[in-house]
Amino acid sequence: MRKSIADTGSRRAPARARMDRASRERQLLDVALRLFIEHGYQGTSIEDLASAAGVTRPIIYHHFGSKDGIYLACLRRARAELNQRMIGAAQGPAEPQERVRRGVDAYFAFVEDNRAAWAILFGGGIAVAGPAAAEAARLRTATVQQIAMLLIASLPHVDKLVLEAFAHSVSGAGEQLAKWWQSNPALSRAELVQQLMRFAWGGLQQFVRS
Repeated sequence: MRKSIADTGSRRAPARARMDRASRERQLLDVALRLFIEHGYQGTSIEDLASAAGVTRPIIYHHFGSKDGIYLACLRRARAELNQRMIGAAQGPAEPQERVRRGVDAYFAFVEDNRAAWAILFGGGIAVAGPAAAEAARLRTATVQQIAMLLIASLPHVDKLVLEAFAHSVSGAGEQLAKWWQSNPALSRAELVQQLMRFAWGGLQQFVRS
């Protein structure tokens, strides 16, 4: 017996509920982060992002404007999480050494817990050019400035430029040590924190007044 159109239609799978804007953006950012890490910035197209997310290209453009836009949104989200963890952990009434240790531990906890987010911030192969590259550099510098401000608050008697230079040094050392950790995962986070503290506090303790 021939089925009617109504009968056929009644057996169709129900349409998926539309996502609210915030949920859709989280989904798109999760997909974009994975593709940028796997294929690099240059190797990922808007078509790739739309296909992987199960949406059309106009939806990507509507939420983020361009590939640069969604890349920078991934970067800002990862950077905000890193800053919140690291700066938040280092705040409080503790002595300077303990504040530095807390910040260092929070940094490596971020590396340990969210390797994809760390990779888009510090990994190779996903470099961009033009305005997007300038914004990425600005975000990176802003994190170092926050580290410097914490040091300045802890050691107000030390020249600010000295502490800013030290913040850049510690940031670079932490980045390189985290990259090394990828190839040497047997080392625990606690051991890594101890290694960086030898460098960081070894340089800072000369400024601490007894």
